[in-house]
Amino acid sequence: MGLEKETFVTAQSFSIEDPFDPTEENVISIPTPGSSEEVLTVDVCVKQPHKTHVLLDSMAQVAVRATLSPFPVNVTFVVEYELERNGTRIASITDEMDYLAVGSTPGVNGRHNNFPNFPLVDENPDPGNNTYVLRCTNSSPNPSPFITIGSRSLKAAVITL
Repeated sequence: MGLEKETFVTAQSFSIEDPFDPTEENVISIPTPGSSEEVLTVDVCVKQPHKTHVLLDSMAQVAVRATLSPFPVNVTFVVEYELERNGTRIASITDEMDYLAVGSTPGVNGRHNNFPNFPLVDENPDPGNNTYVLRCTNSSPNPSPFITIGSRSLKAAVITL
């Protein structure tokens, strides 16, 4: 795993048919502000950290569902994406979006999808085994819409210079 002078690639991914259905297998729910979940994990081994870079590329489908009042409502959601190496955050981005929950029938869910991509080059990996994690946290204001993570992918390419 990344021990030779050639590129080594490892990945974890899930394809989800209905990201709005929290009962579907492999859908991850982060329903309330402060909810945080480990979304994906990949392990790589680094023999010469001063001569190695780990290229990380991740994507997570964020599905946001808001129950409509008597009329469509404006919805704000905030999701933080963190990349961790061996339990330590090495990068993060915050995705905040406002949208109008569309529809005309009270009690019907207004839906929104977002597909953020989070690439990163880790220029200082630890020697030995490294566990990279993509973590998503619901940081929305109250009341928070119901947020799930659907299809997602985390890829690590180990390159020895």
